[in-house]
Amino acid sequence: MFNHRSAQMEDFLARLEAGCRELFGTAGDVLFFASSGTGAMESAIVNMTSPKDEIIVMTGGTFAHRWSEIAQVFGLQVHAVDVDWRLGPALADVEAALDRFPNAETIFITWSESSTGVLTELEEIGKLVRSRNKFLVADAVSGLAVSPLQMDDWNIDVVISGSQKGLMLPPGLGIAAIGSRAWDKVRRSSSPRFYWDWTKYRRTAPFTPANTLLFQLDAALEYIKGQGLDRFFGRRATVADKIRGLVRSSEMEIYALKPGNGITAILPPERFDIRGLMRRLESDFGIQIAGGMGPLLNKTFRIGHVGFVSDDELDYFMHSFKHCLTK
Repeated sequence: MFNHRSAQMEDFLARLEAGCRELFGTAGDVLFFASSGTGAMESAIVNMTSPKDEIIVMTGGTFAHRWSEIAQVFGLQVHAVDVDWRLGPALADVEAALDRFPNAETIFITWSESSTGVLTELEEIGKLVRSRNKFLVADAVSGLAVSPLQMDDWNIDVVISGSQKGLMLPPGLGIAAIGSRAWDKVRRSSSPRFYWDWTKYRRTAPFTPANTLLFQLDAALEYIKGQGLDRFFGRRATVADKIRGLVRSSEMEIYALKPGNGITAILPPERFDIRGLMRRLESDFGIQIAGGMGPLLNKTFRIGHVGFVSDDELDYFMHSFKHCLTK
């Protein structure tokens, strides 16, 4: 451990920021908070808005809806645009929202929706939003370091994430990547903020940081660099393909019609005992999977494979899953 107000800490943060830039696909700033991913979401709301601002939230799942919940607390006029949860927001959905709500300056979207397993294609959406001179903010909590992200090339102004998924760390570290264009909006925004004030975090640790998590992030970034991004993301895709193959061979349906590589949500047959499967996996094999959320409660279940998964772990899970189904 060392003093977080020291020059040593400034050098350390600069190294972490440089390592994260490649994962975000940005030349912008990367900030670290002692928080969950939801804290990083709130930081984006308060830095990119002013009270009574109109915003658009593309709602394709439970975590996308969280943008609206946070924004309402800060007195924003939220235009929540519901989309097909199995597909996520499409370019046409965003275009229609921009046409319908022309006074909204900022669009909040979820790139990787943890409740459905959908990964939204953002390249064309970002191009459209930028062409309207609006700002695009994306939640990549379960997408960063799981699928390739090109924040700058895709014209995304802000991306937020957390430590506990693709980065392979314990929870407790929130991260925000901020493009140069977004800082103009930050300076104009007047939503109340103190701990979440991004201007305080540039190249320093203004408050007590989660040092141990930052040390672990340093190790994770070194591991990813050693693997090389092509190999690293290739492994994520391979694991996801095997999980999806397991689901299909079990005569179940993948919920997401546009799935990402971190979470697989599953539609089982009608009257299937989801809770019974979850109990048996945990009691007999020590494996925890997740149920559905919101409208999908008791209708789907979810298998998370966002982080490091060895061949042995993957084989053990597949064997355990098949064994439970036969029971």
